Amino acid sequence: MFVNGSAQSHHSVFAEYDINGSLTIEGIVKEVWFKNPHVRFFVEVTDKYGTKVVWNTHGHNPSMLRRAGWTRDSLQVGEKIIMSGDPTYDGSPKLFIRKIIMSDGRILENKVPGVN
Repeated sequence: MFVNGSAQSHHSVFAEYDINGSLTIEGIVKEVWFKNPHVRFFVEVTDKYGTKVVWNTHGHNPSMLRRAGWTRDSLQVGEKIIMSGDPTYDGSPKLFIRKIIMSDGRILENKVPGVN
């Protein structure tokens, strides 16, 4: 029997990100995705060679982050931030967010009680 349709898969943070590693980036928010399955922020970072690289950063899902006090407007396009988190195993410009320091000094943590 064949069923035509789409399926979504979900993966663990551990499968793609090195939770024993830590990386900090600084840049400008270029795009905000506050939707399932994971919140994403695309952050333009200037590397050590002066090249602009867009990082695809991921957080927990919107429902979890709302419980932690985040909203769709927590980060705005054009905002300068410092973000730390777990790097990928392959070194690609992706990050699992642990903490964001906003330009005004406020801190957002990608921390949900009972999850991490």
